Amino acid sequence: MNWCALFNISIVFLFGLFASFIELLLRYKEWKYIFFCSKRTERVEEESVVGYVFLYIFLNGIVSIFAFWLIKFFQNESISNISSLETQNLIIAGFGGMMILRSSIFSIKQNNKDVEIGFASVVQALIDIIDRKINHNIAARRICDIHELMEEIDFESAKAELPALCIEFIDYFTDEDSKNLRDKITEIDKNNDLSNVNKSLQLGREIVKYCDRELLKRVIKKLPHIKIKPQNEKTKDEFESLKEKLNS
Repeated sequence: MNWCALFNISIVFLFGLFASFIELLLRYKEWKYIFFCSKRTERVEEESVVGYVFLYIFLNGIVSIFAFWLIKFFQNESISNISSLETQNLIIAGFGGMMILRSSIFSIKQNNKDVEIGFASVVQALIDIIDRKINHNIAARRICDIHELMEEIDFESAKAELPALCIEFIDYFTDEDSKNLRDKITEIDKNNDLSNVNKSLQLGREIVKYCDRELLKRVIKKLPHIKIKPQNEKTKDEFESLKEKLNS
């Protein structure tokens, strides 16, 4: 096999890796969680899914090479005798690999349900595993992150002012988003079975659907009056008033 053939195979392999990587980025909104390593935090142990992710990406690359081989086979040419960069075939093979992975040879009916036989069932099983792992890890990380920000927030004081100030700085926030957020906050507010901490956590969760955690953190710092004050804490005005009485 000459160097040009190896170069073409490398290109189509990288093309398959890149295509599957972009697919994962589009599939998961909080994609940063799919590449972090396993670690233990104060409240939860997080399991890494990076192995499953790299397995999926690598599988797409291998299948792209297989698709490229099929193209040359049906052209009655050998993949080892390539003498130039075959851009068109490389692009077709790159996308063709993804199509092969999602194809089914045939389907059978089991318990009144169609079961696909082929690469599609294998890929879907792998995607389902990645989905579950990522969703569980995202939920665990989200609870810790939001609790850190919202545990001292008084829901009644924050339910109107906090989301209003957050979304004020978001250019792409639509009227529909505003309505959905208001409806959800109203629903949380009406649930009298929830504690203040639970309501505050849910409020924070709804807000970070539209803005990132850093923006929420900065806005909370700008609104110190929405935090819960200890019962024995005296405000500055009360302290000054008491001081004046003692001096008089």
